[in-house]
Formats: sequence, structure tokens, C-alpha cells
Amino acid sequence: MLKIKNNIAISDSGFVFDARTGDSFTLNTTGLEIVQLIKEGKDYQGVLQVFLDKYEVDPESFERYYLDFVATLKHMNLIEGNGED
Repeated sequence: MLKIKNNIAISDSGFVFDARTGDSFTLNTTGLEIVQLIKEGKDYQGVLQVFLDKYEVDPESFERYYLDFVATLKHMNLIEGNGED
């Protein structure tokens, strides 16, 4: 399961700050929503269900976007865990 690292602060507006490195990032509204769902402890299936219920998106398109986004979060060293569980 994915987990946002403890040293990461995320504002309600999508501003992300890594206290360990001093790096900062900005998430768009979709990215912020996914990160908030991850923080709530939702796994991939939970996040997928929220998006299927809320938006007009097909599961295959969402999966591609989600996995790409998770790879970016990992590259930026903001999360730990496996995005496919």
C-alpha cells in the first residue's frame, strides 16, 4: 500500500513541501485528490472507485494516469510502497 512520507507537508491548495530536502512542488486538483485519498489509506482499488463514481473516466485510462502519477511521486521521493496494491 502507498504511504505519503512523514516529512512531506501538503496544503489544501496542492502545495507540497519536502522538509528533508527543502524541495517544493504543486499538484493539480486531480493529483491533490489522489494524494488525499492515499493519505486516507485508500489502495488503488479504493482510489479507482472514487474516480469512477465521481468522474466520467474509464478504468483503463485512469490506471495509466494513476500509475504514471505514482511513478512521478516515487521519483520525487514523496511516497513509499507499491502503487498497484
